[in-house]
Amino acid sequence: MSSEIDVAATLAALRAEVRAQRAALPAVEPTPAERELQRVVEELEYTRVVSAHWPLEGRNPLEQAIAFVNKVVRRYLRWYINPIVEQQNAFNDTAARAIRLLVAENAALRAELAALRAQLQQSPPSS
Repeated sequence: MSSEIDVAATLAALRAEVRAQRAALPAVEPTPAERELQRVVEELEYTRVVSAHWPLEGRNPLEQAIAFVNKVVRRYLRWYINPIVEQQNAFNDTAARAIRLLVAENAALRAELAALRAQLQQSPPSS
């Protein structure tokens, strides 16, 4: 069959075209506010999950007894606490996802704005 498509050559051509288009876009340096936003998004990932089960340990006999009582109370209140923690984790996950999408959209809009500004600077003023 002479009508077969050379997949490797097509992929190579697509990759070359994508590289050329990326090279044509102006480099957009993140602002201090965007760097801070990225740092906050990373921090958000660390604190997104809430746990209802902190480790309970004691260093002396009194603290060990208190830890034991807390473990017993925690075990009997699990039916009450776990659904609340699951709801909070679901909300945190949704909010974190929304924030990541907003950050990505902000970056895309900034790149588009920079490209439009570059086009304006390249085009001659019309009288």
